[in-house]
Amino acid sequence: MNSRGSLQRKCVKGHPKAANRCSGRCIRWYPRLELPRGPDGSRRFEALGGYPTRAQAEAALAAALARHAHGLTLDPAKLTLNQYLDRWLMHVRISLRARTVTRYTALLRDHVRPSLGARPLKQLTPLEVQAVYDRLAIGGRRDGKPGGLAPQHILAVHRCLHRALAQAVTWRLLAANVATDATPPPVPTAEVVTLTPQQVAVLLDAASHTPSPWLGPWTVLAAATGARNGELCGLEWADLELDADTVRFRQALTIIDPAVLPDAADPGGRRRELAVGPVKSAASSAMLTLPPFAVQALRQHRRQQARLRLACGQPQTVTLRRIEPGQPPQPVQLDLVFRTERGTPVNPNHASRAFARLASSVGLMAHPHMLRHALASAMAANKEPASIIAAQLRHADGGALAQRVYIHQLPQTAPRLAGVIEGVFGPAARDSRAVSAARRAEGNRRETRPSNPA
Repeated sequence: MNSRGSLQRKCVKGHPKAANRCSGRCIRWYPRLELPRGPDGSRRFEALGGYPTRAQAEAALAAALARHAHGLTLDPAKLTLNQYLDRWLMHVRISLRARTVTRYTALLRDHVRPSLGARPLKQLTPLEVQAVYDRLAIGGRRDGKPGGLAPQHILAVHRCLHRALAQAVTWRLLAANVATDATPPPVPTAEVVTLTPQQVAVLLDAASHTPSPWLGPWTVLAAATGARNGELCGLEWADLELDADTVRFRQALTIIDPAVLPDAADPGGRRRELAVGPVKSAASSAMLTLPPFAVQALRQHRRQQARLRLACGQPQTVTLRRIEPGQPPQPVQLDLVFRTERGTPVNPNHASRAFARLASSVGLMAHPHMLRHALASAMAANKEPASIIAAQLRHADGGALAQRVYIHQLPQTAPRLAGVIEGVFGPAARDSRAVSAARRAEGNRRETRPSNPA
């Protein structure tokens, strides 16, 4: 066996080994796990009980070694859901973005741990998980207001818990994922309204007259590229090649909970921190070509930013922490394209609120992500294939997500389709086909008419 574990064979009736009187009825196998040495250097072991067969003892020892390899030093029978979730969140920090870990931490802390955290993991049942979802649907609001959480929010809780318990099955702490048999409330299908090209034009015109030093070009670039909010806020001048009319989004600004970071240190006592992290996927870092109106707006913005920086004595760069999955945070100097009047980074939440106020000033209710939908819908209306739209949105699936989520029918689409149908089935088309059919029939009669003998 592994050097960290061993098996001992003992006779429960005390037969001398030399007597050779032992049988399967009196032999027991005792696995034990070797622990780190004590403060005095002495060897320490953890007994794992007795088993009637060697195979059962070896399986128990292998499971204990696997638990210790994953940092779970408790017996699975005594492991509570809270203890397991602590270990699972520590594990996902290695592979997931800090923003995702922050989201998972909040969902579990607010909605799962208060009801089920003290329950032994192995004793968790689908009915208990279902009771959590039902309770959240009736009165799960943290602000004390009447009513429950939105079905979409409960679905997020379900997906988070399901993913956590699926890992417990992989680690052989559970035989089955009990969240699989619990059903969150159905999410009603909401009618998604996108911005028309005319509405985007109104927004761009309003953005060109805003006194904000960043909102105008920020809106232009969002409309021209369909980039995500955090990607726009995290864009640096080095990511732009204005002479070549290209841009590449390499990073995104995000708001995280410092408690999810490996160092778990927050000297300033803040509950949230603005940091820079990776983009959503590898496909998100693809290079895009900018239209001329966006290049012109960015050139003008660069000149204005340089004048403002010189007038206010602002530094060339700002310092934030870069958060990469599985790596300790590192301070970085960022030469950001979009900065506030004080020279600080544009918080993505602040960008969303500023854009919503801009839209409201021209009679629209919109958020920044609607520009991403508007771009996809406009490209589809101009008969661009789904693969090209996916490339512009920097999706890796070739267009399936764009067709399912981002492409919406624009108002001018229905009249255009009506014109197409009129051209196929309308009176003019029918008359044209009748004339063509008559000509073909006349031609056939001429071909089949017998020739006169000479």
